[in-house]
Amino acid sequence: MSAAFGGKSLALCHGAKDGFVRVRKRDLEKLTTEVMQLREFLPRVLNGDLIEMLRKSRAAQTLKEQLAQEQEQLRQERLHLQSRLDAVQTECQKEREEKLLLREQLWQSGAELQQQADFCSGLGSAACSLLWSCSAREDTVTTWLADGKLQSFLAVAAQTLESFVRSLDEEVKTQTEDHNSQEHQFVLALAGTITNIAAVTCGRDFLSSSAHILLDTLMKLLELMKPGVFPKLKVLMLMALYNVSISVKGVKYISENPGLLSLIWTLLDGKETSRKTKLQVTHTH
Repeated sequence: MSAAFGGKSLALCHGAKDGFVRVRKRDLEKLTTEVMQLREFLPRVLNGDLIEMLRKSRAAQTLKEQLAQEQEQLRQERLHLQSRLDAVQTECQKEREEKLLLREQLWQSGAELQQQADFCSGLGSAACSLLWSCSAREDTVTTWLADGKLQSFLAVAAQTLESFVRSLDEEVKTQTEDHNSQEHQFVLALAGTITNIAAVTCGRDFLSSSAHILLDTLMKLLELMKPGVFPKLKVLMLMALYNVSISVKGVKYISENPGLLSLIWTLLDGKETSRKTKLQVTHTH
């Protein structure tokens, strides 16, 4: 190579238009030695780090793909949950509107029911007041017995009186009652009518023989009622029992009642009521 170029330089030809570059032989040998050294030592230096880097790169890529899949799955789940949430919210709003509508209807029904109850109470009070007035005539009671419908009236009267007394809670029983209420006037009229029936001979005979349930109910309710509570009602019921006791059958049935002794003790305990109660064979109202 030195002979071809005068022993001083090396010319490299890259084509007709390319020029020549002169490189000294010593430099070329030095460059060749350095390249060979790099080829020998570079893999030793970089091979472990490069492999570790590649491994980490692959692991990172795998992790990235997994995270992307998990993110997509979470996104799908979020969309699904959001869809369910929207559906539940819509259903909840619908149920809330239905609940408000039902509550309004219930309030209206309650108001209508209360109006009907007030009307029925007023009607019952007025009707029973008329019966109470009519029952003061002996011939009226005789006519009722002849019609054969007195039994059903007495059964309803017994149920009504028992329902009225048992509906009173302890708080009401210890307070002053409303004597002017339609319900109170209603039960008073029922008790007064029963008392007037018992004041007639044929009436007390009928009660003694065919109205045992009514008599038992009156005695039971008198025992349940606290002293000083609805004294007028209590007096009327006591008068009815007293009138019935004038009959031989009546006094026999009342005396055989197992609750008589407890009733007597209850009445004796309510001294303030017993002082105000004057029993006599008489018509009321």
